Amino acid sequence: MAKPNPITRAIIDSTVDRGIREVEEDPKRSIRKLTDMGRMFNRGPFLDEIYAMVQDLLRNDDSTYYTVIENLLRNTNRQNLKDFGINIGYNGFTIGRKTIQDLAGVKPFHIPWCISMRINPARRTSITVSEIESCIQQGRPLGIYCYIIRCEESIACLNKLLAMFRNNPDCSFFCMLPDQLLHPEHLKAIRSVTNTLFLFPADTPTVSRNIEAMRAQKSWYSVYIYYNDETAAEWMDGKHWAGLTGYNSGFILTVATDQCSAKIAARMGKYCRNMRTHPEYPFICFDFYSDLIMVDKIISARGQFFEMLENGDIHTAEGVLTDFRHTISLEQILSIALPLPTQDSAG
Repeated sequence: MAKPNPITRAIIDSTVDRGIREVEEDPKRSIRKLTDMGRMFNRGPFLDEIYAMVQDLLRNDDSTYYTVIENLLRNTNRQNLKDFGINIGYNGFTIGRKTIQDLAGVKPFHIPWCISMRINPARRTSITVSEIESCIQQGRPLGIYCYIIRCEESIACLNKLLAMFRNNPDCSFFCMLPDQLLHPEHLKAIRSVTNTLFLFPADTPTVSRNIEAMRAQKSWYSVYIYYNDETAAEWMDGKHWAGLTGYNSGFILTVATDQCSAKIAARMGKYCRNMRTHPEYPFICFDFYSDLIMVDKIISARGQFFEMLENGDIHTAEGVLTDFRHTISLEQILSIALPLPTQDSAG
């Protein structure tokens, strides 16, 4: 199976580092150049689609995406941007995609490009950091280099999560945190974590203080919002987006609640894709489940997602399966949750 090449990685790192310096000096000319260079190293239909969109948008000198990039460079440590970007672009979308495709005819299950896992230290029955790390160690050989960690209700496990992020430097992590104030020791530890994007819930009592502290030390952050069947309409009517600009967040993640209907979630996903191609605000909007499915469909033509809930249940596009986490491996869980159709069933 394909594995990240340290020499290629070093070349990419040097190239991206030079590109970022040039962007800081001349954003508009250099961003186009950096995008072109990115296409040289990161292959695949998903990246081709993204780069084509970015190149088209950046032909417009008034594009709001220039503001996005300028804010990222101003507010984020360069090493953060490099490590996360290379991990998701080279390790995930290039090396990981090849591994997933190579194993498609070997493994009896579908391999998702990204795994989401929820952890809630406020609940005794929650999965643990060690269980999450076990999934990561088992997922990497399958080509899975991208992980979303949804930390809910309490940040009591945050120090262990930060250590886990550092222990897996070739992976990219999205860490969604609850409405709790980060402590100074958390912020200090976060500074050394360069492969993770930390997301905070918008319009909550602690969000402004948390992102101000993150911005002050140039740690990478974004914000997310939850929506359900009742609140989605207001978002899709465009009523609340302008209120998010004050966070100076390069990305906004929209997340359907567990009670949200599939129909509304699909509409919200389509709305976010339209926002990306017709940007009005200085941020890029992604929808959690819809975009996980979209990327999966491009990488493997299946269109799935895999999420382990805090109690160990498995959430996929087909529904929720009972807890299997304590007794079997990730491959066995995938065999149950995302089985490939057999020849008999396909016929």
